[in-house]
Amino acid sequence: MKRTILTGDSEKKYSNFIIVLLLLFPVVINSVKIFGNLILLILAVLGIYIAISEKKNPFQISELKLFSWLVAGYFGVMLLSMLIADGINAEFYHLGRKLHFLLAPFIALTLLQIKLPLEKLLLSIKLGLIIIGTIAIVGPLLGKSISMINANIFSDIVVAMIFLSIVQIFSETPKERVITFIAVLAGGYAIFLTGTRGSWVSLLILFIVFSGLIYKPFLQGNNKARLFIVLLFVGLLGLISTNDRVESRVKLAASEIQNWNSGHNANDSIGLRLQMWKAGLEAAAKSPWTGYGYRNANKVVSEYATDNKTTIANKTHLHNEYLTNFVSAGIIGLLSLLILLFTPMVVFYRKLKDKDVYYYSVMGILLCIGYATFGLTHIAFGEEHVNAFYVLFMGFLLPRVMKNN
Repeated sequence: MKRTILTGDSEKKYSNFIIVLLLLFPVVINSVKIFGNLILLILAVLGIYIAISEKKNPFQISELKLFSWLVAGYFGVMLLSMLIADGINAEFYHLGRKLHFLLAPFIALTLLQIKLPLEKLLLSIKLGLIIIGTIAIVGPLLGKSISMINANIFSDIVVAMIFLSIVQIFSETPKERVITFIAVLAGGYAIFLTGTRGSWVSLLILFIVFSGLIYKPFLQGNNKARLFIVLLFVGLLGLISTNDRVESRVKLAASEIQNWNSGHNANDSIGLRLQMWKAGLEAAAKSPWTGYGYRNANKVVSEYATDNKTTIANKTHLHNEYLTNFVSAGIIGLLSLLILLFTPMVVFYRKLKDKDVYYYSVMGILLCIGYATFGLTHIAFGEEHVNAFYVLFMGFLLPRVMKNN
């Protein structure tokens, strides 16, 4: 797709500027609090400028059409749920956290203008992981937190970065693999230091999915490739085994589950989640189609809970993306979430046989499944950093796969 406004040196400078922003994003999203969203805002403004000046509608461009309708549809359902529940008196400022999805078509339009070798993007992700791991090690020694954002969000993003970074591992040079190995260990160590058990589960699921995706093209009959994957996995296990916090968190989880099974509604991490989920299902059954409105879920669910009503009401989600959407916007809201997660995954899966976009497709599948698992015990799309990460990478990957149709 050619630009018609800029030519020559101006076109090259414009493209380089966008590439710098794109490469900077994985480096700063988890290490510098405001920069990730600032980068997305700049990309969105550039996209709006392109749409107006060149009369390009992302909802009509073949490469962007699917992505644009998916993200806009999801945002629209959240807005509709508020209008149905509270009318014009709804607190629309809460939608600020979903604004990424409204701007996403224009962000994707900006990214469509550039040509960026995938190797450079993967290198920036690896650099981001190494920085994250360094902060996780040095930070506590300086009396600072491991993560500058919510630990669950931080860990989920790191999990996604780890698996996106290794998609080309079998076509890399030995030096590149060393960098990959260091990046994965750095990111993995940061995850286990945070003690976020949901992210550990996501890490395990994605490792199984990744192994399945690469088995036939890379591992079948290739002993060296198998050995490298084993070494990578052993390296992660080695980090885990040296971390006493992992063992204590697992034992705590088992204790909390036993507590719940014995009939105690304790105000602990797992007990509170189970209380919210049980009460959430009861609340959803009373308004299954349209729900109670975005950001009203916890307030409503607290009325169905037998204990910890105030604690539940003061939270912003139900620690489960699917249930939060179900209670907030009913079956329509749940469907919009499932469509946003799994429609791109189907497209990526179908394109795995296309060598030209194979790595983009693998990255897309891992991104979709990663976010699907994040939503099981936490949230997938309820916080600005995790929203920003999904929008930017899906806005980069999906149009490139669609373009190859």
